[in-house]
Amino acid sequence: MLKYLRLLLIVGVFICLLGIALFVYINTRNLPDVRNLEHWKPSQVSQVFASDGSLLTEFFIQRRQYVTIDKIPDHVKNAFVAIEDRTFYENPGIDIWGILRAAFINLTSGRIVAGGSTISQQLIKNLFLTPERSFRRKFKEMILAIKLNQVYPKDKILEMYLNQIYLGHGAYGVESAAQVYFGKHVWELNVCEAAVLAGLPKAPSKYDPYKNPDGALQRRNAVLQSMVEEGYIDIYTAKECYEKPIVLREKDEEDVNIHDYFTEMVRLWFADRYGTDELYKGGYKIYTTADKDLLRDTHYIVKDHIEILQQQVGFPKLTEDELNKLLQDYRNQKVKKLLKNHIYLSVIKAVKGKEIIFEIGDIEGKVKFFGSLKNAEAGIPMYVRYLGDNRFEFVPYLETAVVSIDPKTGAIRALSGGYDFIKSKYNRAVQAKRQPGSAFKPIVYTAAIEKGFTQISVIDDEPVAIWDPDRFEEWIPRNYEGEYHGKVTLREALTKSLNAASVNLFLEVGYEPVISLAYKLGIKTKIPRVPSLVLGSIDVSPLELASVYSTFANNGVRCEPYFIEKVEDPNGNIIYQHEKKCERVIPEDVNSVMVDLLKAVIKEGTGKKAKILGFPVAGKTGTTNDYTDAWFAGFSTELTTVVWVGYDFKKKIGWRMTGAKAALPIWIDLMATAHADKEVADFELSPDTVYIPIDTETKTLSDGICPSEDILFIKGTEPKIDCSGNIIIKPIYEKEENEFLFDINPEDTGESNGL
Repeated sequence: MLKYLRLLLIVGVFICLLGIALFVYINTRNLPDVRNLEHWKPSQVSQVFASDGSLLTEFFIQRRQYVTIDKIPDHVKNAFVAIEDRTFYENPGIDIWGILRAAFINLTSGRIVAGGSTISQQLIKNLFLTPERSFRRKFKEMILAIKLNQVYPKDKILEMYLNQIYLGHGAYGVESAAQVYFGKHVWELNVCEAAVLAGLPKAPSKYDPYKNPDGALQRRNAVLQSMVEEGYIDIYTAKECYEKPIVLREKDEEDVNIHDYFTEMVRLWFADRYGTDELYKGGYKIYTTADKDLLRDTHYIVKDHIEILQQQVGFPKLTEDELNKLLQDYRNQKVKKLLKNHIYLSVIKAVKGKEIIFEIGDIEGKVKFFGSLKNAEAGIPMYVRYLGDNRFEFVPYLETAVVSIDPKTGAIRALSGGYDFIKSKYNRAVQAKRQPGSAFKPIVYTAAIEKGFTQISVIDDEPVAIWDPDRFEEWIPRNYEGEYHGKVTLREALTKSLNAASVNLFLEVGYEPVISLAYKLGIKTKIPRVPSLVLGSIDVSPLELASVYSTFANNGVRCEPYFIEKVEDPNGNIIYQHEKKCERVIPEDVNSVMVDLLKAVIKEGTGKKAKILGFPVAGKTGTTNDYTDAWFAGFSTELTTVVWVGYDFKKKIGWRMTGAKAALPIWIDLMATAHADKEVADFELSPDTVYIPIDTETKTLSDGICPSEDILFIKGTEPKIDCSGNIIIKPIYEKEENEFLFDINPEDTGESNGL
């Protein structure tokens, strides 16, 4: 009997050993090779910076910034080792006693509740294995952890671990976590802060110091106690930390993750050049031209003005195409739960007084609209913003675009492609093409000055019939007010934005000089040879028009607009560097006269509201037929800004909604904000130009008695006779002391002897 029992035992042991061998064979034959970690490139966050070096936004799948072990202080490394794996520097990758303890707990509980994992095992699990809780996975983890320690030194394993672990709030690795929680680099952390981070891997949500400060405090203190027990710090250092609260970086959602039209341009630019995968995983640093404060202020200024303007013009009448598109977008809109501050399409159910009742699927809400509601009726789609607690606000149909450029370099400082990026991703600043109206006129007037015209050159402000072969009919340009002024000067024609006079000037200057200059100034749209060109009948983007006006602001030198300064790879190598592209396209003297004309638009013309700014500016309004597009394009010596207002579907903004009424107020607020607390210099004059006093009645030189106004001329183009009829023989700017300037009028004396 004993013989059979012994045999049975031997067979049982053999079967067990065979089973163990089979288990080991099955679970080790296809294990990944840990040597592949030599080529391991963890996913890292790509960061986008403003011109001052502050963070604009981040693109990532995992928010991680890889740091080498030499940049991680000893007290940070020791904090993690003390709480996560006390035997890290001695164990072969696994802790036998830790495993036995965990096994006992798991067996007594009947399920896996404890892991006993070392730092090596945690790294292996995150990089190679699934989070499945099973003995099979645990066995593979242990084998790979041992192999890992056979291939790599401890410091390399710890470096990979500290860069791989998830520490809450989207932060992977100690560097990202240090910035998220403390606004510091990892090498700037003190012992107390290091202990907070070391307490997070076990349960990032449970010990989140933002959401559970008490739990985080207890966990931090446990880490400090472990550091004392392991001899990494003394009890006095730990006590200092015990007595301190956890001081976190104040969470300001506006400081990071600005995702707007500008940052979307950056995303598209990078993805097109280097690929989307590199953007979200590559850990690049992208330095842009944006002024962070101006970028943010632009968003709020645009929002406030467009909301007020929509109230003024009332609820719009939707075109058939617009109605069909919005209804289709509404049907395609998938809404399970309303998110705070998001914008949704709704459909009007009823209108009661100033209150609009609407629905978003099965959700019903209401908003108040204080403008005219004669076009609002049941079944009309409408935008609303969800404010939370079943509260909503009306979102305008009106749209806008803004571009602000540093004229000296071409750097785009701020850009907005619409009312709100959440409402529409369509970037109207660069993608939309709209008619600029009279904002195109300065190109024609610049070509005229190049051809020899002056500010007091006389042109006819009378309607002229021009044959239009495309429409097979006559085209007669009309002035805004329907009035004509006969003979006017160039200065009057531009400051008052007289259409008839501008068309007559254009016909004198000719097509080629104007079209050629427009291309040089940055217009990229194909320009047709039509007389209505002078009135802005072509379609251009706000960015194109900003390029034109930036050239005026930069003394006739055009700098190609750009928004990326440089790009660095994760190792700090510069892989892209912007090269400034500037060239003179307008002679300096001609440009000075043109700027003076555009200053006159502010001083005495359609842009005079801008005088409230109190510093030197110049610019031009633009309004299209039927008030479908409203523009203001203008500049100081520091900044060029172009503003467009209109609907995506071309229709009237509102009755008499000109550029001065719809776009100029936005421009004024933007320029006031951009120049706050700054000394703004006046525009430099070309040494070949001079201000000359001109008689306001006769448009001749003032003799000091007749009423006069100082007008800028290119030297040599000023009148050669004064208001008393004297012929000027030498300009005043060339006068030497005691030298006569004019001959006596021959009609008065019968002779001309200079006496």
